[in-house]
Amino acid sequence: MMRFVPSRDFYIPKGSVKIADKAGDGLVYIYTSAKGRPAAIAFHGKAAKPDWHHSFASAEARERKIREHFEGRRRWAEWKLERRDERKKPHGIEVGHVLYASWGYEQTNIDFYQVTKIIGAQMVEVCAVSQISADKGDEPWMTGKVVPKLDAFTGKPMRRRVNGRSKSVRIDDVRTAFLWDGRPLNWTGYA
Repeated sequence: MMRFVPSRDFYIPKGSVKIADKAGDGLVYIYTSAKGRPAAIAFHGKAAKPDWHHSFASAEARERKIREHFEGRRRWAEWKLERRDERKKPHGIEVGHVLYASWGYEQTNIDFYQVTKIIGAQMVEVCAVSQISADKGDEPWMTGKVVPKLDAFTGKPMRRRVNGRSKSVRIDDVRTAFLWDGRPLNWTGYA
């Protein structure tokens, strides 16, 4: 079953005047509603559906809304550009760094991963490593502390993309591994 997807022209009222933002991708069509009130419909980029469609109490209110729309679209474009530039920066993770994933339901499991290779600007190769108990002996029942056992690999190498903002690597649907700060991590085993 095919769905009808209207084009932008479907929404634009007949006889409306097009106003385009030269500094952004905002686009507004102004017109007078059937009740004689100032009205406008706004789009952005190549979007077929309108961002908003209103009638206003006065032409000044309509102009204010149009100005807000254009400014908002410019801010959005600036934010996207900043994020793109941020993604291009080096992630700062190096070979030998250790990442940890803390996960579980009703218990806390800790997994450690060691970075074995840098692959391009955004990818790393990580491999699971075993862990060593760092208990002091005074931990409550079914809890403890662990640290990684470096170079004691327990799994196959995995290629993963680095999230440069949080210095993290998504291991699977459940686990995200973060850069380890060198302190022992707590685990629980209540289940």
